[in-house]
Amino acid sequence: MTSISPADAARVFRDAVAALSERLTSDYGELVPDASTARTAALLEKLEAGAAPSSARGIRLTDDHVATLDAWIRLADNAVLNDDTREAAARTRIADDLRAIHALSAPRFDRLLEDERETELGA
Repeated sequence: MTSISPADAARVFRDAVAALSERLTSDYGELVPDASTARTAALLEKLEAGAAPSSARGIRLTDDHVATLDAWIRLADNAVLNDDTREAAARTRIADDLRAIHALSAPRFDRLLEDERETELGA
């Protein structure tokens, strides 16, 4: 897994969200409320605050922040099913970067939070 410092977490998150968003035809936050613009902005703000030198505790995310981060990780993971191997590799790298932020800022959550919604596949 990629290693990341608190000082880099906000930039890496911002870059990952931008990269994933430009690949979409619609607003991901409309489909997945955990990834709404407001919640994504709140997470970015928390990551930026945790990187400040005056933040002795570092980055510690709330449950809502973790749910938002997990929603973006799931989006990156879903694309691995893509037939385009370059696209799948790029999204795997993005997911790895987001997981590094997860490990840094939410160590008590050793796996992604469950998404309770039903899908078309019934999973």
